[in-house]
Formats: sequence, structure tokens, C-alpha cells
Amino acid sequence: MARNTYQLNVTREGGWWIVDAVDVDYRTQARTLSEVDEMGRDLIATTLGLAPDSFDLDVHVEKPTDVAARLAEAAGLENEAQAATRRAARDRREAARTLRDVYGLSAIDAARVLGVTRARVYQLLDERERTSA
Repeated sequence: MARNTYQLNVTREGGWWIVDAVDVDYRTQARTLSEVDEMGRDLIATTLGLAPDSFDLDVHVEKPTDVAARLAEAAGLENEAQAATRRAARDRREAARTLRDVYGLSAIDAARVLGVTRARVYQLLDERERTSA
């Protein structure tokens, strides 16, 4: 038999976490997030006459607007950084290929120009060949 799941929406108001038990249309409060499950579970169990351990909770904690905005900005910056890292890796591979193919440099000379080890030059050349295949 499948267990029922009840939704709790949690928001911050002043010094309290407000716990809305959506499915029973009641609310309670908690001092800390660690108390939310217990308070919500007790509210639902009491309201519906159920054993507190007979159902599951689906808890959604709403972030304050300013925090959500900062997290969205951080996510955007992380995406930009990942894109920049991919472009930098592509440019390193192209530089190694150019030194080998256009200027005819050996791996040892290319390593010195690039400021990396000879093994890294081979990795860069191999990465380019694998990504273009």
C-alpha cells in the first residue's frame, strides 16, 4: 500500500519559519528548519487523526527574495565561468596544434613556448583529435 505524501510550504516571517500544510489547509510555526518536519508532521497527524509515522512529507523551503536573486546571479556566473573554461581549453588545444602544424615545433619546443610540460602538449594535441573525431 502506497503511503500518502503531504506538502509543507515553509517561509520565513520575522524570527519564525511558517509551515503551511497545504493538503489540510492549516499552518504552524517553527523556530528552526530542523523543527519543520516535526511540527508539520504533528499538525497533519493531529488534524487528520493519523499516526505521525504513517505518511511522508514533501517540504518546500522558500528562499527570501534577496537570497534567491543572489543565488540566481551566482548560477549565472558559474555558467559563464564554465563557458570561459571551455573556451580557454579550446584555445590551448588550438595553440598547441598551431605550434605543431603551422610552425613545425617539436613537442619539447612547443612545451617551452606554452609554459607546460611535453606530456601536457601531447595531451592537448590528443584532446583536440578526440574532440574533433
